[in-house]
Amino acid sequence: MDFQKDFQKVLLSKPHVILGKKGITDEFIKHVLKLLKKYKIIKIKVLKSIAYNSNIKEIANQISKETNSYLIDVRGKKFILSKYPIKKK
Repeated sequence: MDFQKDFQKVLLSKPHVILGKKGITDEFIKHVLKLLKKYKIIKIKVLKSIAYNSNIKEIANQISKETNSYLIDVRGKKFILSKYPIKKK
């Protein structure tokens, strides 16, 4: 499996899941874990209401720690998580 190509596909695709006003809940973490198991690389979008109160990088780091995944990229209010580490060129 070529994760570099998968990263490019995810980068250009729509988000797999949206973090809403409830924030990071147990249900959200379980959903992210299921998506990571299925897709290996996922894109998460953070709504303005959450992004206004918190730092996106802190949110992304917290979710990656709770799901034992790797934070690949943060762009604006969107970030990409991977089940496996990806080497950037």
